[in-house]
Amino acid sequence: VQMKMNPEPPDPIQKMMFTWMPVFFTFLLGSFPAGLVIYWTWNNLLSVLQQGYIMRKFGVKIELFDNIKAMFGKKPDPAAAAAPTAGKPANSNKK
Repeated sequence: VQMKMNPEPPDPIQKMMFTWMPVFFTFLLGSFPAGLVIYWTWNNLLSVLQQGYIMRKFGVKIELFDNIKAMFGKKPDPAAAAAPTAGKPANSNKK
């Protein structure tokens, strides 16, 4: 959740690391004593709340739900983005 409050990283490797790191830590900490797992979970929850509070206080738009929707939404089709829209082509001013 904390990762989704920030803009998406431009580097695909960094994006993959941010996506899979919490899953990795969940399984890694599964064999540790329960106190450590509770501490890690509580610390992350407090960090999310603190970041949300600070962002709201300084007027920064929290794009949490927009980022989550974009993650599960359809990816834009590159061919459709490159296709010309309705109307004249861009070079139609030639005589």
